[in-house]
Amino acid sequence: MRCVNPFPFLLHSAVTLVRCSRRMGAAAWVFTLCFGLAACEPRNVKNPLRTTQAQQTKPLPPPPKPTEPPTAKPAVQPTPNAAPNPALASLPPPPKVTLTPPKGLRDQVPIGLLLPLSGRHSELGKSLLQAAQLAMFEVADQNFVLLPRDTKGTPEGAVEAAQDAIESGAQLLLGPVFGRSARAVTPLASKAAINVISFTNDRSAASDGTYVFGFLPEERVRRVVSFAASQGIQRFSALIPRGPFGDIIAADYARAVNNAGGILVRSERYSRSTAALTEAVKRLGDYNIRRAALIAERKRLKEIDDDEARLALKRLEKKDALGEAPFDAVFLLEAGEALKATAPLLPYYEIDTRNVRILGIDDWSPRSLRREPSMAGAWYTGPSPDARAEFAKRFSAIFKSAPHALAALAYDATALAAVKGSKGGGGYSANELTVDNGFAGSAGLFRLRPGGLVEHRFAVIEVQPDGVKVVSPSPESFVTAQEQKPASTPPQNPAATADPKDSQTPLTQ
Repeated sequence: MRCVNPFPFLLHSAVTLVRCSRRMGAAAWVFTLCFGLAACEPRNVKNPLRTTQAQQTKPLPPPPKPTEPPTAKPAVQPTPNAAPNPALASLPPPPKVTLTPPKGLRDQVPIGLLLPLSGRHSELGKSLLQAAQLAMFEVADQNFVLLPRDTKGTPEGAVEAAQDAIESGAQLLLGPVFGRSARAVTPLASKAAINVISFTNDRSAASDGTYVFGFLPEERVRRVVSFAASQGIQRFSALIPRGPFGDIIAADYARAVNNAGGILVRSERYSRSTAALTEAVKRLGDYNIRRAALIAERKRLKEIDDDEARLALKRLEKKDALGEAPFDAVFLLEAGEALKATAPLLPYYEIDTRNVRILGIDDWSPRSLRREPSMAGAWYTGPSPDARAEFAKRFSAIFKSAPHALAALAYDATALAAVKGSKGGGGYSANELTVDNGFAGSAGLFRLRPGGLVEHRFAVIEVQPDGVKVVSPSPESFVTAQEQKPASTPPQNPAATADPKDSQTPLTQ
């Protein structure tokens, strides 16, 4: 920095200051010094605040900052626990809070009802739902709650319906209707530790915790065969369609005949076509062999040509085959329209139904079947007609329609759940459900067995042109003399008494 020579000015100022010092004192000295220093001005350094825009230059970049070596982060030291407050330590522990629903909800017993309420089986599902509602109104108390869920008639829909019912608190599942659906639901119910009472009659769906509540074909086969044997029938035959169900029935029938001490003379199978059925009927009754024998006999008698031979020929005029069928009874699996097409073929191909008893396991009570002459005197097994008619009467009075043939199962299963539900969830344990004495329902006696099968007691019913007649009533108890417990052992069922006839829990009004 170079300064303008201030000496002349300072000299002049000093003289003036001396002159004025007497009047201004020290203040004048300070003023004079500051004024002189202000005369100094830098020549080479420009003040950036005074530089115009045109005179600005690009500033140099700042020098890089020195890089510091990385240093380890200090370890985080745990904060020591604060010393307990003596005042808080002396307080009692807080009370345990338990949240409970209101009493009305706490006492409810929800039951899942898995039915095909949509799809091609929706009419069946609707009838079963109505039967379950009827049982709820007639038997259940105010705490019993039905949770209907639509299975859509498929295994996938059944699983979804079961999951929804379980999540809604179901303590027992009633349904589904079909065997595949019941098998699909079983793992889910087992995981949730609840039992299933399905409406199928497919015994392969039975397992611990899943009960097959439908009418088992083998029970009905055994019942009608044993009754026929008790009436003196020894030689049995069968005409059964091909297929998985037919295979099961054929095996059950052969076993029942053997256990009854009878002889299975012949069992014919057929595909579901008129031609196949016709050929099966011919084979069953040895029609072609007997037809050939008739032709040969007529030829022989004509060659004799005497009065006795001519009389014998006259007796054979209305015959189409010689001799009788080699059996006393024939088992038919068909029902409905299929039975109406099958039964008349028997006498047409010389199986005389006046001498050969037709046996079956389906409901042959409809009027259209009773009017078929070849069906007169046929025997079939089923629930007691009186009990079934009473249920149908109550059902029709409320819903203005006839119940489906399986609706009684839904009624009895729901009534069972309502009776056992009075004990809460414990009423649905395996021990509570599988009592030896069983239960009396609208479809007759039944009892659930360990392993999942359900036993029913059936009547034997005879078809007559003007109606049906019970020729062997349904047994009144499951307990035989050998099965009855000693008097010192209390019955498992609270409603049981010493009389086997009264030992079942009633499920109807």
